[in-house]
Amino acid sequence: MRNLFRNTAVVSAVLLTSATAALAAAVPASASTDDSFSVDAGSSPSCYRYGSAAYIDYGEYGDDYVGVYDACSDGVGVKAWVWINGTLVGAQRNGSGYNTEVYFDIPNVKPGDRVGIKVCAQNGSGGTPFACGSRTVTSVDG
Repeated sequence: MRNLFRNTAVVSAVLLTSATAALAAAVPASASTDDSFSVDAGSSPSCYRYGSAAYIDYGEYGDDYVGVYDACSDGVGVKAWVWINGTLVGAQRNGSGYNTEVYFDIPNVKPGDRVGIKVCAQNGSGGTPFACGSRTVTSVDG
């Protein structure tokens, strides 16, 4: 009976090790790259910056999105535009006030895609954008 218990324990350990190795091999190594980045709008007379925009990458399940943050209590909103490989894919204005963030979905980014964001202060939805910042990053794993 003792040998049966020991053999069962050894077989269970081998199966558990094999299952763990198989599961680890099924997950692509590149899936762990977080391609997220942010960019600030310019500085405000009232604050360090008017706001910012951030590309949020959580993997390969079509859940890429952008957040637009208003960082200053000056009554001026913030607007962001997003391009993938040079094509405008979305824009969003945050006029909700200080310390608020609005989000919008963008198409799923693929490995090698170039994601560009431009963010500006904008006084009213029809106002001329100003104090802009921009950044473009190439995605590692989408």
